[in-house]
Amino acid sequence: MKRFTGALFPLVLLAALAGLTFWLAKAVELPPLDSGGRFRHDPDYEVSNFTVRKSDETGTLRYTLTAKTLVHYPDTEGSDVQQPKVVFLKPGQPPVSLGADWAKLNSDASVVKLYRNVTLIRAATADRETLVGTAPDLTILPDAETAHTDSPVQLVQGQSWLKGKGLDVDNATMTYTLRSRVTGEFQPHKH
Repeated sequence: MKRFTGALFPLVLLAALAGLTFWLAKAVELPPLDSGGRFRHDPDYEVSNFTVRKSDETGTLRYTLTAKTLVHYPDTEGSDVQQPKVVFLKPGQPPVSLGADWAKLNSDASVVKLYRNVTLIRAATADRETLVGTAPDLTILPDAETAHTDSPVQLVQGQSWLKGKGLDVDNATMTYTLRSRVTGEFQPHKH
């Protein structure tokens, strides 16, 4: 009996090692690759020449977003947009349009990041000339009616101009705040 027990121990040890090896192989096995493209940065749809309109609770149009193309990516739920233009519309105020060569939108378009050749144009009024701003990038929060950048900015209105680093735009109050390193030249207003 002693001899049988001594021969059984190596077999039990070998079976335990085989079971442990099998368990370890399954534990470190990689999941199968998703062939549907959900985790790849491949577009799942494209839209051309589109317009999105946002109204307030009373039905008054607040802003529009137009663009040449939109390409959506399911892995990030974001979109790349060519030639975007956002126009804020406020009763009794001049329209303010913001555009660029391209943009990135988050999943619900609550954040629009403009890149390359960014322009900000506030239309002229009876007593003010058109205001034109330029920057390399600008982040817009359309629902809050605000925009900002940390980059260099230039604002021109008629013969007057300002340059600075960083800009905060509040369309609700129609204010444009340059953050730092501001230089400029103001010309007298002509009646």
